[in-house]
Amino acid sequence: MNSDVSTGLLVFVLASTAALIPVHIVFCRYAGTQQRLRSPQVLLVRLVMTLNIPVLGGAGLIARFELRDVTSALYMLVFAFLVFNGFAYAYFHLFNMSETARRIRMLLQIRRAGPVGLPTAELERQYSQKDMIEARLDRLVRMNQLVLGPDSRYRVGRSTLLLRAGRIMGLWRRLVFRRD
Repeated sequence: MNSDVSTGLLVFVLASTAALIPVHIVFCRYAGTQQRLRSPQVLLVRLVMTLNIPVLGGAGLIARFELRDVTSALYMLVFAFLVFNGFAYAYFHLFNMSETARRIRMLLQIRRAGPVGLPTAELERQYSQKDMIEARLDRLVRMNQLVLGPDSRYRVGRSTLLLRAGRIMGLWRRLVFRRD
């Protein structure tokens, strides 16, 4: 059994994780110009799932090229999977925070205003409660989480991913914080 560390695998996985960000940028810009971008977060998740194929394929080819036994090859595949997806997970949350965090956008706007500052009335105008609710509802409709009926009432849509995730998080809160 060849137990030494595969330099080729390390370089390949590092390059794959580094390539995720520019590939995501290109895909977001392309989807945005085509008006097909429902949610940048969903695009990122789909991109990561798709990129797992070449990452695992590349790790498998490296194992084969280095004449690794089956156990070593499996370890190499698991390593590539965990490192790539661990980085993708961290990047997703960083990207998600930059896309959705009002606090960050407010800080940037206030900073751009310079020493004069930004009046509270301007922030209230830009971040009206009605606009925020409409933006969230529109995003949920684009993601097929909600459907707007002819009676102007929202109902749960075809995709129930967020609803299931919310239920899991609610269960987790009840388990951790013992709240009913």
